[in-house]
Amino acid sequence: MILQAAWQALGYVEGETVLLRAAEGDMGRVPQLVAELIALKVSVLIVVGGETVMAAIRVTKTTPIIGIDYEIDPVRSGLAASRARPGGNVTGLFVDQPGLAAKRIELLREAVPGIERVALLWDPGKGRDQLRVSQAAARAKGLKVVVIEFGAATNFDDPLRGLGSRRRTGIVVLTSPKFFRTGGTFDPAIQKYRLPTILFERWPRQQDGWQMTYGPSRGHYWARAVAIADQILKGAKPGDLPIKGPDRFEPVINLKTARALGLTIPQSLLLRADEVVQ
Repeated sequence: MILQAAWQALGYVEGETVLLRAAEGDMGRVPQLVAELIALKVSVLIVVGGETVMAAIRVTKTTPIIGIDYEIDPVRSGLAASRARPGGNVTGLFVDQPGLAAKRIELLREAVPGIERVALLWDPGKGRDQLRVSQAAARAKGLKVVVIEFGAATNFDDPLRGLGSRRRTGIVVLTSPKFFRTGGTFDPAIQKYRLPTILFERWPRQQDGWQMTYGPSRGHYWARAVAIADQILKGAKPGDLPIKGPDRFEPVINLKTARALGLTIPQSLLLRADEVVQ
């Protein structure tokens, strides 16, 4: 588990001072799990995912909540009064969506200089924050935008078939855990229709289809939540602790896929990558 080393380093013990609960993808279970932990008199909750954070805050407005999320704007969504001083019982780690969206578009254009259009793969269940800022980032670069909605059962061959035209199109996959439960239809489809792609993070079971990933270093990012929890347990108030974003990002480039798509990745981009998959 990503957080385990962080809490062990601070002297916390799983099953004693750390209690774990998992909804196993069933968001309907979250309120019950949060209520169960509150009944056990936990002092702070570390909650992963925007939907889970929103569900948790509907259960408690007093127990401190540390959110770890890639998908929502904490101020726009009403979780916090501001990033600098959240003011309520929620603080934590939330990605700067405008900056991240602009960077992904920039990397895609650098890898595919002739790109004219961007297809945004979007999970409607994650709200419109990522979609809105990604649309704006693409249009600011003079790119046309297509939005493709997806869910856990999406067969990507159908929606991607129409994108493989003469217009140079790249794909930006917006953050959602549902993407990794699509049954493996994404990789074959983007190779079949020769569509350069950037994902939000690398996934071990998906080695072939993606061309690039760019997102926070998960191990480093998540571990900071434990440090925030430690501050609260030592007397800090969540409303006084600034919301933080990632300070380390990992660009990964898959040269195997790039070659299959007939692309030559610029050396300047390869030199900046944390990892190059051959």
